[in-house]
Amino acid sequence: MRAREMIETEDKAKLLTETAKGKHHIGDFLPPDELEKFIEKVHAKKEGREADISDYKTHKLTDDNIGYKMLQKAGWKEGSGLGTSGAGIMAPINKGRQSFDQSGLGTEQPGEVEKNDDAFETYRKRMMLAYRFRPNPLNNPRRPYY
Repeated sequence: MRAREMIETEDKAKLLTETAKGKHHIGDFLPPDELEKFIEKVHAKKEGREADISDYKTHKLTDDNIGYKMLQKAGWKEGSGLGTSGAGIMAPINKGRQSFDQSGLGTEQPGEVEKNDDAFETYRKRMMLAYRFRPNPLNNPRRPYY
């Protein structure tokens, strides 16, 4: 079972090792897009709003998309809500969080940012996130820790 897992993760391990050359601090291994999401979560918690980490900002539908065309044929206009009266949702639905450790619904994530986190706690949680992206030169099997 471990041997099969090592074979399946060999390419990712090589990629992590290559991108880690010249880096020394665990925070250096955090990909920029993951860091951006983390910072957005921190700011959202401090401001008391929901974090906008959707892919919608960067992958907005355009008029060459089939779904976009179907919505327009049904009478929808960009900026208005769905439904006959236009009172429906305006933002697209994000995909749900995926559980890699099969922990199920309602489990607590120790790395999730909280509103009352101080600077040290925020830093600790950012390093917990970076730990997932650390290099793996020997391609040892890994389990999600956080």
